[in-house]
Amino acid sequence: MAKLAYQRLDDILGLLMQRTEPISIQELSNTNHVTERTIRSDINNLNELLQPIDASISLIRNKGYQLNITSQSAFDHWWKENLAASDTFLSSAEERQTLLLFILFKSQTPYTLENFLDQLFVSKNTFYSYLKAIRDALLSYGLKVINRPNIGFEIVGDEFAKRQAIIDLLIGKDLQEYLTGFTEMEFALFDNVDLEQLEKIELYRLSGLGLLESDYYHRNMLTHFALGISRVLDHQIINEFPVKVPDLFNKATHALHRLIQDIEEKYEITLPNEEKKYFTYYLALNSPRLVNVGNEQIDSQKTAQAIVHKLLERIKASFNFDWTDDQLLIDDLISHIKGFINMNVMDAGHSNPLLTTIKRSFPLAYDLCLTSLKEIGEQYGLYFSEDEIGYIALHIAGAFERNSIDQIHKYRVILVCGTGKAMSRIIEAKIKNVYKEQISIVERLSFVELQKTDVQSIDFVITTVPLGKLSIPYIYIDMTYLDTEIRKIDTHIKELEKQKQTIEQLFDPRFFFYEPKETSKVELLKDMSEELEKENIVPQNFYASIMEREKIEQTGIGQTIAIPHPMSLIAQESKLAVAIIPEGIDWGKEEQVNFVFLFAIKKEDYEETAEIYDLLVDLLNDTQTQQNILKNNDFDCFLNQMENI
Repeated sequence: MAKLAYQRLDDILGLLMQRTEPISIQELSNTNHVTERTIRSDINNLNELLQPIDASISLIRNKGYQLNITSQSAFDHWWKENLAASDTFLSSAEERQTLLLFILFKSQTPYTLENFLDQLFVSKNTFYSYLKAIRDALLSYGLKVINRPNIGFEIVGDEFAKRQAIIDLLIGKDLQEYLTGFTEMEFALFDNVDLEQLEKIELYRLSGLGLLESDYYHRNMLTHFALGISRVLDHQIINEFPVKVPDLFNKATHALHRLIQDIEEKYEITLPNEEKKYFTYYLALNSPRLVNVGNEQIDSQKTAQAIVHKLLERIKASFNFDWTDDQLLIDDLISHIKGFINMNVMDAGHSNPLLTTIKRSFPLAYDLCLTSLKEIGEQYGLYFSEDEIGYIALHIAGAFERNSIDQIHKYRVILVCGTGKAMSRIIEAKIKNVYKEQISIVERLSFVELQKTDVQSIDFVITTVPLGKLSIPYIYIDMTYLDTEIRKIDTHIKELEKQKQTIEQLFDPRFFFYEPKETSKVELLKDMSEELEKENIVPQNFYASIMEREKIEQTGIGQTIAIPHPMSLIAQESKLAVAIIPEGIDWGKEEQVNFVFLFAIKKEDYEETAEIYDLLVDLLNDTQTQQNILKNNDFDCFLNQMENI
């Protein structure tokens, strides 16, 4: 295990410490089997590590690199600390377990108990407790840790499964670090691979395939390539590839073939067919549009279009968010879902490292997709996993951001004109000219068409035809004085603004529960629902609908907050019931939540109340406000804290 960030830094610094004369970059490059560019990058990394002890590595012109030490005692102390522990980063049991797992995967021979104890600086009992946790983690991959008497511990099982476990359990836990460069763990795991040169070769050979649209997918593919090369160099070969390998389009097949040739030449190896399948599989998995599914290609396009149409129509009908004309969103969703369908053809799927972040930061977008895609997926024989729903929710979250000004805060209006389309377009243009930031005219109808139209999601009607009784407000405009009459809209909007429900009005002292007596999630939700039902806020089936939603996926976000809600918008009045639980309550999946916000929202209010999600995300990230609320059982104090977030 490396004493510094990765093994090559140890090797370079060790060589410089041994020599009194400068060492040429060519010698360092040849000794470490990497490019001169990589050596220069390593020297920069070493200088960052050496700076606090006032040491450095300098380049002597025409001679090479030399180690400069200002204080030998300070340097010796620093180096001794690193020798005493590649353990300097082992500040927790989790980190020691990670090191244990790293050693088991990286070692080419069994590792003895004594060696583990020396490496981990733990007792025998502690070691075996770590080993049990690792055995449990490996169980789902079909892998075992065995102890060969007088030889040592090793992982046994399928090589493909070992690689998947390495990716899942050791790499990419810090997403930001993973996306912006190779991690220390990757340098350590792939110390026999020049990662920067591999990326250079990969970009050169595969640049024409459009792989850089997603940093994550590109990095994921590159990491699998590096893992494959490293394991082959360590003589860990896949003997039989266990999953279906798709056919790629000719352009992709040719580009990948050239990449594999470059790798074989660089590392002086010949990749067996099963290893070539590994490269093909992970190229396809991270760029499924390169998969040639033959006659199914047209079907996947049509199916993707149909799914997107149904998804957006369902969101519009159920939640009043209308993105059916957002062509950017439509195109992005079709492209993504087509790739998802192709992966189903491959009988494959991919994990979503952003899932926790998506649920935490975009809970509304995630929930819109979750409730809608469950039913749509069943119609098409497709299963949308949490990971896949998370990816789709990102597109919806983007639509929220793009359309926040144009749609969410505008009044939805129908324009009724009895004198034909030409005149209705003139009136529409005049209205937009004055009220384009406040009004969205969603339809232009005749009086007869209005009678057949569901106006439930409409805020009000502007009409040139005198109307009788209508279920929503309307403004009559006399066409004789058109420009003057349009100004009636001013008065109507001001009245609506007065009536418009603020976020704070969703909270009500009648539905505020501090330290409720209930000890379980089920009991708490039932009692909160009953209180809402007593006040005619919700119908009798409200609680049942909440529990149906919880069965699909629990509604906790970020460990401390839960946002339970029914499957559909069935409330008769919009309120948010609140339970504050200082000691926490078990919400399932090892989540202890302290704040429960039970949503009871009318369909007509959903757009206007959507900002509550942003408020709760802010609360999730504001630990001081959380503590202030938990310490005080007063509703007014709670409301004041929420208003000041």
